[in-house]
Amino acid sequence: MRSMTDPVISTRTRTLIPYYLTTFAMSSALASVFALVAEFRNELGFSSFEIGLIISCGYAASFVSSIVLAPLADRGRAPVLLRFGVSLGVAALIILGIGTELWQFILGRALFGLALGACGPAVRRTIILSDTDNFGRNLGRIGSVDVAGFVVGPVVAIVFNLIGDFHTPFLAMAVVLICIMPAIWGAQADQGKRVASYENPITLLKERKVLGALCMVAAYWVFIGAFEPVWVMELDARGAEQWQIGLALTLICFPIAFLAPIGGTMAQKYGSRLWSMGLIIGCSLIAVSFGFVPGLIPLIAITFVDACFEGIGFTATPMMVSEAVSEDRQAAAQGLLVSVSVAIAAVATLGFTWLYGATDDTTTWLTISVTMLIFGGLGWVLSKPSHLELNQEDNT
Repeated sequence: MRSMTDPVISTRTRTLIPYYLTTFAMSSALASVFALVAEFRNELGFSSFEIGLIISCGYAASFVSSIVLAPLADRGRAPVLLRFGVSLGVAALIILGIGTELWQFILGRALFGLALGACGPAVRRTIILSDTDNFGRNLGRIGSVDVAGFVVGPVVAIVFNLIGDFHTPFLAMAVVLICIMPAIWGAQADQGKRVASYENPITLLKERKVLGALCMVAAYWVFIGAFEPVWVMELDARGAEQWQIGLALTLICFPIAFLAPIGGTMAQKYGSRLWSMGLIIGCSLIAVSFGFVPGLIPLIAITFVDACFEGIGFTATPMMVSEAVSEDRQAAAQGLLVSVSVAIAAVATLGFTWLYGATDDTTTWLTISVTMLIFGGLGWVLSKPSHLELNQEDNT
């Protein structure tokens, strides 16, 4: 990690508990929204484009908040960002829990996007600087917690959807966020090096390695942004019921949660750049197969294989971003990562939901794969180490 030479006081596990709780709860809530996408169409009559609009507005809101708010964590304000994000998340879920019209769902998803953009960079900076010698493993662990939230979220959605209606899961998740607030109010800032004043994250884009890392991030999030609506709607089109969609989402999350810490350790050992490219190539090849495999069960089975690829590789892209900047700009860099992720995901969601409605799943997934490889190739070129850096590595 460049310029990360000053010793950093290791953060105790109990200090990280509020950050883990926030990640788990917010991820669970987001997964509930994800799992109920098909119900937006079945219960409220929203079109595929309107569903894409709801999701993309959430991504756009995360884009803004992650750029504007992330640098505050580099000034020691991570606990404040957690409190703000969780409080805003409660408000968003209540709106989704009582909404019946398109604008209400757009508003609720946008507010939740703002909440995610506030929390994410603050969590990652704290996790990265808690133990810089093992930050790959630690990013994997927070990734596991994130994915665990996605495992629980669909289950919560299924249960409360059966108990009440499709609004009920949102209200239940709002209660969960309210319950963790006392722990969030006890969050402490990391002990890493801080910036003296607010610095615009956009200045980091002058760095070639940062741009390369962000292109890798973009390649992966083309897949994520398209997967959320297209995969769920394709399951629905192949006859899956709501409980089957939720169960499938839960099952495919298990290998990601299990493999993430292992993958983070391996990416740190063998190089986050190589690991990121492997992730992109693997996911792009599997994406193509989504469009050719017939039936419901085979599609879920191939998605499980994809989840194994993601579990081994997905922590590599935030590692690339982290390694490209100094200690005191970690949150700003992770904020850029979040903003690029959600911007690409928003465009991918709108673009590929439209393409899916206009063509078919085969054409859609093939286009997704090609787009991923273009971004990945660009990232590989931009992130190539200079001759000076290669000589320094050989000397060490």
